[in-house]
Amino acid sequence: MKNFTVALFGLATLFTATANADEALTLGASIGYVNIENDDPGFNFDANDTGYKLFANYEFSSRLAIEGGYIDFGKPTDSFQGLSGQIDASGWNLYGVGNLPLSDGVDLFAKAGIVNWNADSIIDGVQVDNADGNDLALGFGARWKATESLGIRAEADWFDIDEADSVWMASIGFELRF
Repeated sequence: MKNFTVALFGLATLFTATANADEALTLGASIGYVNIENDDPGFNFDANDTGYKLFANYEFSSRLAIEGGYIDFGKPTDSFQGLSGQIDASGWNLYGVGNLPLSDGVDLFAKAGIVNWNADSIIDGVQVDNADGNDLALGFGARWKATESLGIRAEADWFDIDEADSVWMASIGFELRF
């Protein structure tokens, strides 16, 4: 709940700090590499899979934005002492985004916010746990505006999920600007 309160305060600050700005809406999708690690005493899990995300980004100015979306972490699968374990996770995220325009059409960005996630732990085809929560999410990346309305972006996201030792995603995608 503390992370959610901090995120809401940050969003309120973004709304009030950007009056009379150059506004734009961007919709996009990305696909990429997901890694989930968890070192439990009974099962050491370290696996990768392909994940994807859908997002909407609203720029208040060339430097400040808010972004929200859905992320599917794939279904990473690992084996340990003859057991097959899988994590099926997804979530919704909300970020405050800072943009740094480098040149005409190229931006760097960093983002901080929260992820509301849900994960099923499956061992040998049987669901053994279902967990969910709200945790810190951070990311950074670069984007290239190929045209006035089409862009390509590459980014890395890290999720501070309490129930896992490490969760991150590296992705590449496209965005449509309106």
